[in-house]
Amino acid sequence: MPPDPASTQVVTPDPTGTAASGANFAAAAQTDLAKATTALDAVDKGQVKLDLDKQAVLDLLKLITQARGLVDNVHSKAVTSLDVELQFGRNWVGEAISRRLREVAVGNEASAVSVIGDFMQVLFEVEETIRDAARNLEDADDDAANAFNSAGEVKGS
Repeated sequence: MPPDPASTQVVTPDPTGTAASGANFAAAAQTDLAKATTALDAVDKGQVKLDLDKQAVLDLLKLITQARGLVDNVHSKAVTSLDVELQFGRNWVGEAISRRLREVAVGNEASAVSVIGDFMQVLFEVEETIRDAARNLEDADDDAANAFNSAGEVKGS
Protein backbone atom coordinates (compact mmCIF):
# COMPACT_ATOMS: atom_id res chain seq x y z
CA MET A 1 0.00 0.00 0.00
CA PRO A 2 1.50 3.41 -0.95
CA PRO A 3 2.12 5.98 1.80
CA ASP A 4 -0.62 8.46 2.59
CA PRO A 5 0.33 11.78 0.91
CA ALA A 6 -1.06 13.74 3.88
CA SER A 7 1.34 12.02 6.28
CA THR A 8 4.36 12.20 4.00
CA GLN A 9 6.96 14.67 5.23
CA VAL A 10 9.15 16.51 2.76
CA VAL A 11 12.63 17.15 4.05
CA THR A 12 14.63 19.85 2.33
CA PRO A 13 18.35 19.23 2.67
CA ASP A 14 20.58 22.02 3.97
CA PRO A 15 23.60 21.75 1.67
CA THR A 16 25.70 23.97 3.95
CA GLY A 17 24.91 22.17 7.20
CA THR A 18 24.71 25.57 8.88
CA ALA A 19 20.99 25.90 9.49
CA ALA A 20 21.00 23.90 12.71
CA SER A 21 24.25 25.34 14.04
CA GLY A 22 23.26 28.89 13.10
CA ALA A 23 19.85 28.48 14.70
CA ASN A 24 21.40 26.93 17.84
CA PHE A 25 23.96 29.74 18.17
CA ALA A 26 21.35 32.44 17.67
CA ALA A 27 18.89 30.81 20.07
CA ALA A 28 21.53 30.34 22.78
CA ALA A 29 22.85 33.86 22.35
CA GLN A 30 19.36 35.37 22.40
CA THR A 31 18.53 33.40 25.58
CA ASP A 32 21.69 34.64 27.30
CA LEU A 33 21.06 38.21 26.20
CA ALA A 34 17.47 38.01 27.47
CA LYS A 35 18.74 36.81 30.87
CA ALA A 36 21.23 39.68 31.04
CA THR A 37 18.54 42.19 30.08
CA THR A 38 16.19 40.80 32.74
CA ALA A 39 18.95 41.09 35.35
CA LEU A 40 19.64 44.69 34.31
CA ASP A 41 15.96 45.55 34.56
CA ALA A 42 15.83 44.06 38.08
CA VAL A 43 18.80 46.18 39.16
CA ASP A 44 17.30 49.30 37.54
CA LYS A 45 14.01 48.74 39.37
CA GLY A 46 15.80 48.28 42.69
CA GLN A 47 14.66 44.67 42.99
CA VAL A 48 18.25 43.53 43.50
CA LYS A 49 20.64 45.00 46.01
CA LEU A 50 24.34 44.97 45.25
CA ASP A 51 26.85 45.29 48.05
CA LEU A 52 30.00 46.76 46.53
CA ASP A 53 32.53 49.18 47.93
CA LYS A 54 34.02 51.94 45.78
CA GLN A 55 37.11 49.91 44.85
CA ALA A 56 34.97 46.93 43.80
CA VAL A 57 32.87 49.25 41.61
CA LEU A 58 36.01 50.68 39.99
CA ASP A 59 37.41 47.18 39.41
CA LEU A 60 34.12 46.01 37.92
CA LEU A 61 33.91 49.04 35.63
CA LYS A 62 37.49 48.42 34.50
CA LEU A 63 36.62 44.81 33.61
CA ILE A 64 33.50 45.84 31.73
CA THR A 65 35.40 48.54 29.85
CA GLN A 66 38.00 45.93 28.83
CA ALA A 67 35.24 43.52 27.77
CA ARG A 68 33.56 46.25 25.73
CA GLY A 69 36.86 46.96 24.00
CA LEU A 70 37.35 43.30 23.15
CA VAL A 71 33.79 42.86 21.91
CA ASP A 72 34.02 46.08 19.89
CA ASN A 73 37.22 44.78 18.30
CA VAL A 74 35.59 41.43 17.49
CA HIS A 75 32.52 43.21 16.08
CA SER A 76 34.64 45.46 13.85
CA LYS A 77 36.62 42.50 12.55
CA ALA A 78 33.44 40.45 12.06
CA VAL A 79 31.77 43.17 10.02
CA THR A 80 34.73 43.58 7.68
CA SER A 81 35.66 39.89 7.53
CA LEU A 82 32.26 38.25 7.31
CA ASP A 83 30.39 40.58 4.97
CA VAL A 84 31.98 39.16 1.83
CA GLU A 85 30.87 37.04 -1.09
CA LEU A 86 32.35 33.58 -0.78
CA GLN A 87 33.28 31.76 -3.97
CA PHE A 88 32.35 28.08 -3.94
CA GLY A 89 31.99 27.79 -7.65
CA ARG A 90 29.81 29.26 -10.34
CA ASN A 91 26.92 26.85 -9.98
CA TRP A 92 23.69 26.79 -8.01
CA VAL A 93 25.18 24.74 -5.15
CA GLY A 94 28.18 27.02 -4.68
CA GLU A 95 26.00 30.13 -4.87
CA ALA A 96 23.48 28.66 -2.39
CA ILE A 97 26.23 27.82 0.09
CA SER A 98 27.75 31.27 -0.27
CA ARG A 99 24.37 32.97 0.24
CA ARG A 100 23.55 30.87 3.31
CA LEU A 101 26.92 31.40 5.00
CA ARG A 102 26.72 35.15 4.40
CA GLU A 103 23.19 35.20 5.83
CA VAL A 104 24.34 33.39 8.99
CA ALA A 105 27.25 35.80 9.31
CA VAL A 106 25.59 39.17 8.60
CA GLY A 107 22.10 38.54 7.27
CA ASN A 108 19.55 39.39 9.97
CA GLU A 109 18.97 39.80 13.72
CA ALA A 110 20.03 36.18 14.32
CA SER A 111 23.34 36.62 12.46
CA ALA A 112 26.68 36.47 14.21
CA VAL A 113 27.39 40.17 13.63
CA SER A 114 23.99 41.17 14.96
CA VAL A 115 24.33 39.01 18.08
CA ILE A 116 27.78 40.48 18.76
CA GLY A 117 26.25 43.96 18.38
CA ASP A 118 23.49 43.02 20.83
CA PHE A 119 26.13 41.83 23.29
CA MET A 120 27.94 45.17 22.94
CA GLN A 121 24.68 46.92 23.80
CA VAL A 122 24.16 44.73 26.87
CA LEU A 123 27.69 45.51 28.08
CA PHE A 124 27.01 49.21 27.56
CA GLU A 125 23.81 48.95 29.61
CA VAL A 126 25.62 47.01 32.34
CA GLU A 127 28.29 49.69 32.49
CA GLU A 128 25.70 52.48 32.66
CA THR A 129 23.78 50.65 35.39
CA ILE A 130 26.93 50.25 37.47
CA ARG A 131 27.90 53.90 36.94
CA ASP A 132 24.39 54.99 38.03
CA ALA A 133 24.58 52.74 41.08
CA ALA A 134 28.02 54.15 41.96
CA ARG A 135 26.67 57.71 41.67
CA ASN A 136 23.73 56.77 43.89
CA LEU A 137 26.14 55.23 46.41
CA GLU A 138 28.28 58.38 46.45
CA ASP A 139 25.19 60.60 46.80
CA ALA A 140 23.94 58.47 49.70
CA ASP A 141 27.37 58.64 51.37
CA ASP A 142 27.47 62.43 50.91
CA ASP A 143 23.93 62.80 52.28
CA ALA A 144 24.79 60.65 55.30
CA ALA A 145 27.97 62.67 55.94
CA ASN A 146 26.07 65.95 55.65
CA ALA A 147 23.35 64.68 57.98
CA PHE A 148 25.98 63.55 60.50
CA ASN A 149 27.78 66.91 60.32
CA SER A 150 24.49 68.81 60.62
CA ALA A 151 23.50 66.73 63.65
CA GLY A 152 26.87 67.46 65.26
CA GLU A 153 26.49 71.20 64.65
CA VAL A 154 23.00 71.28 66.16
CA LYS A 155 24.18 69.49 69.32
CA GLY A 156 27.22 71.71 69.63
CA SER A 157 25.25 74.96 69.43
